[in-house]
Amino acid sequence: MSKADKSLMEQLALSILPKLSGLNDKNAKKMVNTADKAIELIVKKFQKLKDQQVKALAELKEKEAKKAKKQLEKEAKKKDKLAKKASKDKQLALLTKGTKTAGSELASTAAVSPKKVTPKSKAAAASPVRKKRTVVAK
Repeated sequence: MSKADKSLMEQLALSILPKLSGLNDKNAKKMVNTADKAIELIVKKFQKLKDQQVKALAELKEKEAKKAKKQLEKEAKKKDKLAKKASKDKQLALLTKGTKTAGSELASTAAVSPKKVTPKSKAAAASPVRKKRTVVAK
């Protein structure tokens, strides 16, 4: 047993055994043996519960670490995705800058060609209101 277990057993024995006074030697020895066995059992159960508690705490920390790792990976993927999108947009912008100059030359030549402009009159814009026909049953 560990040092902590032995000290715990001593403390329990000191608290229990003095209350069992008034027995003869034979019965006192039996009671001490029984008390020692009971105290050992109590200490073992105590250690088992303590170990379970430590294990549960370790599992909880492990779960939290996994969750944090997963969150970091998710954020890294998101940043990577945004970086790829920004890179793609940058490349697209560079390509469109090159085509804008060519497109503006085409637009300037197209602007020179005369187009016939037809002005719309206000009267033509408003359509006349139609009258509804009523059908009379005969």
